[in-house]
Amino acid sequence: MEDILDNKANFYKVDKSALGDLANSIAMSGLQQYPVVMPHPQKSGKYLLLSGHRRCAALRLLAEDGEHPRPDLRLVPCTVRQYESEAMAELQLIFANSTTRTLSNAELSKQAERLEELLYQLKEEGYSFPGRMRDQVAAACRVSAPKLARLKVIREKLKAPEFLYLFEKDRLREQTAYALARLPEDFQRRLAVINPDLSGNAAELILKKYEEGWRWEPELTCPGGKPCKRGNSFLRHDSECSSFDMCGGKSCCLDCEQAKRSYAPCSRMCIKAQALRKEIRDDEKAKEDKLALKCTRQCQKETQINATRIIRAAEAAGLSDDTPIPWGYDPDRTVEAIRKYAAGEFPEERWYQPRYSPDRLHHPAETAEVLRCSTDYLLGLTDDLTPAAGMDFAENKPECSAVELPNPVWLPGCPDRSRKVVARFVSEGLEPWITVCYFYAAASEYRLSNKDMRIDEECTGWWPVPEDEARGADAPDEGEACD
Repeated sequence: MEDILDNKANFYKVDKSALGDLANSIAMSGLQQYPVVMPHPQKSGKYLLLSGHRRCAALRLLAEDGEHPRPDLRLVPCTVRQYESEAMAELQLIFANSTTRTLSNAELSKQAERLEELLYQLKEEGYSFPGRMRDQVAAACRVSAPKLARLKVIREKLKAPEFLYLFEKDRLREQTAYALARLPEDFQRRLAVINPDLSGNAAELILKKYEEGWRWEPELTCPGGKPCKRGNSFLRHDSECSSFDMCGGKSCCLDCEQAKRSYAPCSRMCIKAQALRKEIRDDEKAKEDKLALKCTRQCQKETQINATRIIRAAEAAGLSDDTPIPWGYDPDRTVEAIRKYAAGEFPEERWYQPRYSPDRLHHPAETAEVLRCSTDYLLGLTDDLTPAAGMDFAENKPECSAVELPNPVWLPGCPDRSRKVVARFVSEGLEPWITVCYFYAAASEYRLSNKDMRIDEECTGWWPVPEDEARGADAPDEGEACD
């Protein structure tokens, strides 16, 4: 092993941290493929390594292991070859390594460059190669000719040290490097400072705009009269966004729509634009808070009125504080909770709609039974808790406090058109009840104060509301809400 010297012409990297599996395989099964060497042209008794760099590195690790050294591996069988031309020997080195490795773009670029030099040297020495040299190099590298051309552009024109370092470390994509290499060197260096992590698409967009004449050197004047010096900020913005949001520094941030929009505004706007935006947002928030406070107070006022009506019925019925009151989806529906609202206690900071309003009462009959009052009272059609005795309409003597019915006979069936009526309903296990409601002819349904409050109980008779009959008033259309 001491007689095998590394070849300086070898530009392929050997990652010693990834030699564990190979070293274990050699330790257990021996060396399956011999390294290829050639006699050293300047040092007698020494040999240049052409192929097998990873195998020799693994052998040295095993021979020099601190815990279990393998001195027997200091001797290694090799294949020794003779080459009349040093260029041919180096060509053999490249072929041997390129076929056993997965090369990065940087390694592939170096390989192509060196192959081209060697092939021209061999051509001068008398060797002949058919076809174009680029095709010969592409075939030797086992890549397409267009890719080889791109790598050559990158190798020759990518000058910014930051981008070169990333390309060498295989951390800069070929697409990005190729676009950057076609930009002037001073602009590459400017981009490297501003955004070294830009994507391939962003680099291509920047290149396209540069070719159209963009230079990201704004000719703008600030409100104070000073010239705008935010060219790099504009370039950073455009290197981070899509083509639709690129500005090129052609519009002042104070006038830019991207800085004004409410959703996802430009993150690179100047301090003056940020201050103006904050002022506008503060004004909008103040208006929103004012409207929200007005809405909250109105909702609380209506809630207190609604809760007072419910508590009046609950006290008349002698209900305990823990009695639940069924009322739509409103939370805190016990008598105790409703009593707090009636007293003006509102723990919630913001209100968006009043509670216990008639249009949120889903099952009037059920709630009326709990509170022992009429549904007309719950719906706000009367202030009487229980219906006053009405006229004798039928054998069951139904009562209705909402209207005075002139005819003691309930009309059978359904109305012939949509209209406001007094209707008598029957629920299983409950006494018949009467209320003012609307009949929708299109759906053959009775509904309360709006189209969402359908009455599912059986209607046993109806009568048109007299004052509406006199005016000829009908029920509203399906899309309208009832008063």
